[in-house]
Amino acid sequence: MLVPYYLMYSYLYYVKDISLIPDTEYDIICKRLYNEWDKVEHFHKHIIDKEALIAGTGYQLKYPERVKSAAVALKEKNNGRGL
Repeated sequence: MLVPYYLMYSYLYYVKDISLIPDTEYDIICKRLYNEWDKVEHFHKHIIDKEALIAGTGYQLKYPERVKSAAVALKEKNNGRGL
């Protein structure tokens, strides 16, 4: 679930200006994803810039509609408010 959470948290933070998790937790996700890169399989992995993970960012990503919808659902699930 590293790829989906990285993408959803990045979308919410960089596009919607919403932070569901502390920066330190996001950094941990980035570091884990970078370290486990060769083992990770996900159909959206190709949109991730592996080097951006070192910097702990998802700013440059182009988010598929599926990720956007999932991020909105995650946000709503976490606090019951819409975007």
